[in-house]
Amino acid sequence: MLASVFSNLFLIVAQVFALYLLADFIGGIFHWAEDTLGSAEAPIWGRLFVQPNEVHHDTPGQMLKIPWYINNITIVIAVLSVFAACWVLDALTWKVYVMGFFGAWNQQVHRFCHTPTARLPPAVKWLQRIGIIQNARHHWRHHTEPHLTNYCVLTPWVNPALDKIKFWRAMEQIFVPIFGAPRRPDL
Repeated sequence: MLASVFSNLFLIVAQVFALYLLADFIGGIFHWAEDTLGSAEAPIWGRLFVQPNEVHHDTPGQMLKIPWYINNITIVIAVLSVFAACWVLDALTWKVYVMGFFGAWNQQVHRFCHTPTARLPPAVKWLQRIGIIQNARHHWRHHTEPHLTNYCVLTPWVNPALDKIKFWRAMEQIFVPIFGAPRRPDL
């Protein structure tokens, strides 16, 4: 009986951890798409995602001048939309809630990476120090020339694996011929 309880607990913890990594991975794909695909002039994609992303890459600290709720609203709306779709499809499970919770933190953790350490809450500093969430040093690799790595902003664990297998280069080979990459002179 006790072994069964521990076995079930281990399975749940493993699933939560996998969902955490999956949330980082999905956020990274979206970040890569913002950085790579389309132009700022595109009617919806450009206005909502490319333009703010270009501003962020030109002046990374600018995001700290935007109220936190404005900085996070797009991802929160996306997560709530997924919840609504799952509810309509009768697929709203605890795993969807956990994944949504972690996914909703992507942009805020990104913001923490750009916040001066002295201004971070102690709990955030601690989570960064023990490697639960990404820290500024890890994220800054994304802001270093040639800006072709570290698209995942939630954890410090997913980027090294994706970079090692050249995942982003494979994404470029698949999607750039379809959607174009006018802001990437290297492609």
